Amino acid sequence: MNNLDKFIKDHAEKFNDQDPAEGHFDRFEQRLEKLHASGIKPAPIRLWMKIAAGIVILMTAGLTIFELATHDFSNRTNLQQATLGLPDDLIEVLDIYERRTDQQMSELSQLAQNCPNGSNLVKTTQKEVDQLNRNMDDLVYALKENPSDERVQNAMIQNCKAKESLLSDVILQKKMKKCNETINR
Repeated sequence: MNNLDKFIKDHAEKFNDQDPAEGHFDRFEQRLEKLHASGIKPAPIRLWMKIAAGIVILMTAGLTIFELATHDFSNRTNLQQATLGLPDDLIEVLDIYERRTDQQMSELSQLAQNCPNGSNLVKTTQKEVDQLNRNMDDLVYALKENPSDERVQNAMIQNCKAKESLLSDVILQKKMKKCNETINR
């Protein structure tokens, strides 16, 4: 027996000094009977907590997927913001290279689907493209600090060319390998 139980037993007369009002137990039983007769059971708080937790998880997952899906878009927006004030022809050149890169990555992904080690090739190529994208981010930062620096502008174009060249080489190798496999059959 713990101290609380002992205290309550020792001082029981102080706790039980008032009886419930007349008919209290009858009213309580009637309410219980109505509740059981209607078949309605009050939803426990735990159920509501589970529902709330599920909603929070779904919202978090949705926001994460949205952020991942719009990552490329936000990078382009940063590039576009950095190119404000640049000559229109330079902006157009950078945009052309970005569209070509996207097309080449899509083509590479399609080619890789038909190859046994295609996913490894795509992953390796994506790592190299990501490195070039990080280089572009550094160049964008440098361009924001000094928009009229032609060396940074030329470096941006060279970075885009390197990315396009990398993807072109990988796609060409993939096509050559596929062609050789077709000939050897």
